[in-house]
Amino acid sequence: MDRLTVVLSHDVDSVKRPLSHILARRKRFAAKDLLKHFLKITNLYNNFSIMADAEEKLGYRSTIFVPVGLFSLDEVLDTLKSLEKEGWEIGYHPVVSGNQTYGLLKLGLDYLKYLGFNVKGVRAHYLIYTPSLLDCYRRLGILYDSSLRAEEAGKYSPFVEKGLVELPIGLMDADVFGRLMVSDESKAWKYIMWKLSLVEKSEERVFVVLFHQEALRMRGGRLYFRLLEYLHEKEYTVCKCIEVVEKALREVKNEAPSFRNRCRRGRRSKLH
Repeated sequence: MDRLTVVLSHDVDSVKRPLSHILARRKRFAAKDLLKHFLKITNLYNNFSIMADAEEKLGYRSTIFVPVGLFSLDEVLDTLKSLEKEGWEIGYHPVVSGNQTYGLLKLGLDYLKYLGFNVKGVRAHYLIYTPSLLDCYRRLGILYDSSLRAEEAGKYSPFVEKGLVELPIGLMDADVFGRLMVSDESKAWKYIMWKLSLVEKSEERVFVVLFHQEALRMRGGRLYFRLLEYLHEKEYTVCKCIEVVEKALREVKNEAPSFRNRCRRGRRSKLH
């Protein structure tokens, strides 16, 4: 049996916050990081550089899901273009609207393409997931969606749904430190290790990890760097979303010649 493949991904919900926001959450940050932020040496919420440096050191690349409309992309455009050029994947992190949904999704996707990004996958803000959204993504030429938690999907490995590859999220930082309220980093680390081992002992071969880039200097979010070192030490296969998606599509097409027709009819296909 092939070893578990761990997929690295990041959502970008913000790249800066006002002073009042930071002061209200100051206990989440190390004192030295707060000082550097106040001295304008670094930005606590713009962590692309430390993220990329840590991944680059280990030979890893990740997928970065970028929104249109949450903040001006002008602030990070050069950084994102440089990262894509160096092998990171840029995905679309749409803010889903209940009105003119398709049109606004297309507006944002077209803008990312206008900026020069080669977008093949999406992960909706707040992980919104509906059949009608999948139809919109398929019409827009998107290859995959990664908005569904593994707990909801009932599996961790990718599968085909409505003509798209669905890449379930196995672990999200906001779930561990927000919904589960595991504030102690040592306890959070034990939980992460437990979940990783649970999946590895199963027949699942893919485990998607999501850490928000703006949280990487926060208590909890800092565990991402420890996780990278652990994955490297244990010699896991580590990759970005599109690599797993393209491999899965090749496998399904080889197994089933009628794959494209089946996708058009919206039937679910299993991918191992």
